Amino acid sequence: MALEMAAPVRPYIQRRRAELRADTRARLLAATRELIPASETSLPVTAIARHAGVAVQTIYDQFGSKGGLLIALIADEQATSGLMDSFRHVFQSEHGEEAMRRMIAATVSFWHRAWVIVEFLLRVRRTDPVVRREMEFIDRLRNAHYWAITKRLEQEGRIRGGRSADSAADQAFALTIANVYEELAVVRGATLPDVIATITEAVLGVILEPGTAPVLDPPPDWGALEEAAADRAKRAGSDPARLTVDWRSTAGGRDRPSQSG
Repeated sequence: MALEMAAPVRPYIQRRRAELRADTRARLLAATRELIPASETSLPVTAIARHAGVAVQTIYDQFGSKGGLLIALIADEQATSGLMDSFRHVFQSEHGEEAMRRMIAATVSFWHRAWVIVEFLLRVRRTDPVVRREMEFIDRLRNAHYWAITKRLEQEGRIRGGRSADSAADQAFALTIANVYEELAVVRGATLPDVIATITEAVLGVILEPGTAPVLDPPPDWGALEEAAADRAKRAGSDPARLTVDWRSTAGGRDRPSQSG
C-alpha cells in the first residue's frame, strides 16, 4: 500500500501561525517590561508566564531561556527607542570627533530611556550566566564601535600622546558604561543634557591630543573601519555568525555606502 503524501500547509495557515507567534512574543516582552520595575534580582519565568497568560514552556519555545527573553527585551528597546538610527547617524559623520560626540550622545540617551531595564540587567548579570554572556557580547560590540571611531581619530593624528586606537577605544568605552550614567543622573540628579556634556568632555579630554583639529580630507571610510572593527570583535571572542547580523543592525555594515554623506 503506497504511503500518502502529507498535504502541504496552506499559506494562510502559515501566516496565521506566524502572527500568533509574533503576538505571543510581544505579550511576553510586554509582560516582562511591566514586571521589571517591581523586581530586584529575581523575575521568575512563572511570574512572566502568568502575567502574559501563557504556559511557562512558551517562554522557552520563544526565547530558549529567561536570559534569552531579557536580552530580546533590551534588543526590542534598542529598536523602538531609535538607537539603531542614531548609530547609523554616527557612521555618517565627517570626522572622528563628530562621530565620537554622536556615539556618546546615542549611548547615554539610551541608558536614560531604558534605565529601568538596563539597571535590572546590570543586577541580573551578576547571578545569571546566560545574561552575563549576552551582555558581554553587547559590550564587545559597543567597544568595537568605539574602536572604529578611535581608529579614524588615529588616522587623523588626534589620539593623545600617540597612544593606540585600542587604548582610546577602551577609555571611551569605560567612561560611557551605564554605571557612569547612574552615578551622574540617578545618584546625583544631573539632567540628560548635562550628563551627555560631562561624559563627552571627559572622553574627549582623555583621548584627544590638545591643539589638534578635525581632518576632513580624505573623508572617513566608515565601511572599511567597521569591517576592521568587526574582525577585532571576532578575535575578542564574538561569534562571527551572530556578529554579522548584530553589526549590520547597529552600524549599518556593508549595506551602507562607506564614505560619509
